[in-house]
Amino acid sequence: MDENGLSRMVTKGLLVHLGCEVTTVSSNEECLRVVSHEHRVVFMDVCTPGVENYQIALRIHEKFTKRHQRPLLVALTGNTDKSTKEKCMSFGLDGVLLKLVSLDNMRNVLSDLLEHRVLYEAM
Repeated sequence: MDENGLSRMVTKGLLVHLGCEVTTVSSNEECLRVVSHEHRVVFMDVCTPGVENYQIALRIHEKFTKRHQRPLLVALTGNTDKSTKEKCMSFGLDGVLLKLVSLDNMRNVLSDLLEHRVLYEAM
């Protein structure tokens, strides 16, 4: 989920190149509407002001009653401060990925996420 069309297109391109099937959405409500058990990972832009994008993570948690049933939730952010990481953790995100994302970085992130079900890059 990313409101920025260019960023959404770049992230999708990286994932498709890695062989992933990708669903893209441009809003929180659309994300909540389409996310299902078929999705393994949800990348969410959290760079917008306020907590609205963080709260969608809580709503996804509510939608899936068991942790192993819900997709992994990963924040995409350009913010490198410690408070962003702490906020992501407090809202139940499984990881944080710093923008700008390279193909190798995305490959490593997916591998780590799917193996360990959690990822927090050094910030």
